[in-house]
Amino acid sequence: MFVKLCDKNTLTVGEPKAFKVKGHEVIAVNVGDKIFCLDARCTHAGAPLAESTLNEEVLTCPWHYSQFNITNGVALRGPAEKPLKIYLVEERENFVFIDL
Repeated sequence: MFVKLCDKNTLTVGEPKAFKVKGHEVIAVNVGDKIFCLDARCTHAGAPLAESTLNEEVLTCPWHYSQFNITNGVALRGPAEKPLKIYLVEERENFVFIDL
């Protein structure tokens, strides 16, 4: 079930932004030509990933510096071992929708 997340224009390129939608905490990341949506909390200690830094496709947790690939959620560097859940994204008329 796809639900509307936001207007794409509210997403600054390279800056993760947090949303709460239907009981899910999600971050949206705009890499310029594509939007990625993932769980908003680090799988290691629950850090808010909206405060992360992004370098190309690598998201770095602000607390313990775990790293995740935003395209598939895979943990690239610990201490996190579990991947982040990723959400399918559709863009419709400049709005971002995610599949919950």
